[in-house]
Amino acid sequence: MIGPLNAPGLTRRSFLQAAGIAGAAIATPAVASAAPLPYSPRLDHDSPMVPGVPFFTYHSPPLVPFVDELPRLPIIGPPRRMVAANDSHQFHRDLPPVPSLGFGGLSHHGPTIETFAGEEPEITFANQIRHNPMGADVDPTLHGASDIDRSYAPLTVHLHGAPNGPADDGFPTSPFRMGRSVTYRFRNSKQAASLWYHDHSMGTTRLSIYAGLAAHYFVRDEWDTGRDDNPLNLPTGPYEAALILCDKLFYPDGRLRYANTPTVMPGHWSGGMAGDTMVVNGKVWPRMAVDRGVYRFRILNASQLEDYRLSLSDGSRFWVIGSDGGLLNTPVPVTAVDIGAAERYDILIDFGSRVPGDQIQLINTMQISWIAQANGAKMIRPVMRFDVGSTRGRYRTVPQQLRGAPNLPGALPTRDTGHGSRRIATLNVTLNPRNPSWLGVLNMNLNNLPFDTDEFEHPVQGTTEYWDLVNADAIMQTHAMHIHLVHFRVVGRWDFDKVSYLAHHPPPLLGTRWTPDPAPFLTSRMFAPAPYESGWKDTVRCPPNQVTRIVVRWPTQAELGFDPDAVFVGNDGEPLQGYVWHCHLTDHEDNEMMQRLRVVRPGGQHNPELSPMHRHHNH
Repeated sequence: MIGPLNAPGLTRRSFLQAAGIAGAAIATPAVASAAPLPYSPRLDHDSPMVPGVPFFTYHSPPLVPFVDELPRLPIIGPPRRMVAANDSHQFHRDLPPVPSLGFGGLSHHGPTIETFAGEEPEITFANQIRHNPMGADVDPTLHGASDIDRSYAPLTVHLHGAPNGPADDGFPTSPFRMGRSVTYRFRNSKQAASLWYHDHSMGTTRLSIYAGLAAHYFVRDEWDTGRDDNPLNLPTGPYEAALILCDKLFYPDGRLRYANTPTVMPGHWSGGMAGDTMVVNGKVWPRMAVDRGVYRFRILNASQLEDYRLSLSDGSRFWVIGSDGGLLNTPVPVTAVDIGAAERYDILIDFGSRVPGDQIQLINTMQISWIAQANGAKMIRPVMRFDVGSTRGRYRTVPQQLRGAPNLPGALPTRDTGHGSRRIATLNVTLNPRNPSWLGVLNMNLNNLPFDTDEFEHPVQGTTEYWDLVNADAIMQTHAMHIHLVHFRVVGRWDFDKVSYLAHHPPPLLGTRWTPDPAPFLTSRMFAPAPYESGWKDTVRCPPNQVTRIVVRWPTQAELGFDPDAVFVGNDGEPLQGYVWHCHLTDHEDNEMMQRLRVVRPGGQHNPELSPMHRHHNH
């Protein structure tokens, strides 16, 4: 969470009151300064349908959907030791077991770690990956990747969404290899939230998550206890299910396939991998038997490229009760929810009115990017199926209130009072003359700068900033932007004239900072975020042809209980400092759509480096 959540006497309710948050009060033209327009699904911002060339994309062998039961990933308390290792995993009844990676003895993914608000568990992660099942897809021309990764997969563990100290955040250029282990001290949020842990190695994150190194991490509190007698009456036990979604591609022999097009040579970054098969908790199109009652589903999009628009096949409504950083004020009724890569949404589905024998699918209706369509890839519609039984479920009603009432957590603070400074960030695809390899010359980046730039962001502790995330990507891809250490709020989005923006400000070659102000090119009033985006977020969807505004308060050392700008020693012995922010389309983050970030003390942008502070213990 953000800093105030860890400070004595400060609460989420007081956070934005103290910080002084403004919705549209920052310097923008008249078209942007009026009251935000109500949210409505922006279907016109989905990728258009384009003709495709089928033989430009590989395809999985035909697989019958809904023949495998949904695996229920085990729930454990914080372990002292967690091993990442090779295993064999069977993704479908008609496929043989194939090489995979998993945490904690699982053949794919890992157990859900369940802990309590305010706890700070120390977990030793051991790298026992003796061979890399995705080794053929490693591209050593990418920053941070090397030929050795083809055999020995690197590992650095990031607890996504946690306010960790810099040494415990899984810095991407600080991996450790087979036979070594590292102890992380994870700092939990002060109230219930849906986090996740995964590998974060520079240049190979897309491959390790795809191979299985991703799992849920639930923070509980006195209201969302995870027990049957929880004060919110939220479904628990068999009526609460964690779902990890990821589209995948398979070779004819069942092995995981990442190279999805013959137009890119093997072992080279391809721009983005779009699968043709949906996998949930490690099973292809699974089915789940449900009682006639209310269920809670904790959904994580662990895809490498795609966002999904999830709905039920019969068009019925369901309720979103939480997002990345915790519960909403009230359940939000929806018939669809858009979930970008790395986002989490917490939903309730009521099967109480269904007839025994009913079969309802969870489906996806989000069109994939036009460039993937042109290569012959297609949107995957089915996700999984719910099979309704005759038993009446334990939970019969959807809660009316989750925050802001007696004996409930405090209400979410408003987003529309006060002031803050403004920072512009561009999301780009530009030419990189330093990497002339196949497609490597096309660089996914932030602010037109590489990862190793010295011109990265230095927000000041205790300040509030608006970040205008300008999607200037010429390929019309929705990006999912993630900032480490903090949670933020989504303020809204504007349409803008990207063609004129680029014509007036042509981007230079990679390496020159490029952040033109989009304000003169806005073509609409601000659109409010979706009601289910109104809570605490650490990842936000940034659609094409739009400017997405978020607001974040940067925590202080006193609030966090540690110095977020402390120097620490990486696993290779080199001094490191700060955090990162990046696109969580892992194909993009591996291609340097990621930058460093230092949260400095007031007046301390140029402070001398501090003495090393390092909690990692190498064994």
